[in-house]
Amino acid sequence: MSHPSSTASQWPERAIPAGTVLIREAERSDHLYVLSQGAFDIVRAGVRIVQVREPGAFLGEIGPLLNTPASASVIAASDSLVQVIHPAAAAVRSDPALTLAIAQLLARRLQTVTAYLVDLQQQYAGTGTHLALMDQVLARLMEQQPRPPQAPGSERADVPDY
Repeated sequence: MSHPSSTASQWPERAIPAGTVLIREAERSDHLYVLSQGAFDIVRAGVRIVQVREPGAFLGEIGPLLNTPASASVIAASDSLVQVIHPAAAAVRSDPALTLAIAQLLARRLQTVTAYLVDLQQQYAGTGTHLALMDQVLARLMEQQPRPPQAPGSERADVPDY
């Protein structure tokens, strides 16, 4: 796998003290980070999802890639060091090694989520519970296709842009 640390020397490093919010959920940013050392908690809607500790891990890749607000907060769990990629969207477009590394990361995540959903589907098939609907969730996940870029604004036709 291409690894971002192979070209990381071109990106500046930044020390992040424990407790610092590096990325705030629902805020837009064109920054992408690569973890050099330390640990970060990923928190969504007040729930800690995971702690990232692996050097070379990406932090904040979803917002710049999709041109959306951050889907979660990223909070330093210990004193940490990150490499800062800014502007992130431009770097991803211009650096094939970075693009491949992010694509591989996202593909691994999708593979893991799909395996988990299949497991749920197998466990709860025929039970009549909401978890028995995993076949529909999996179908929707697999139907996802790239969308053409949209102008900022409401995603719903019945809600005006402000």
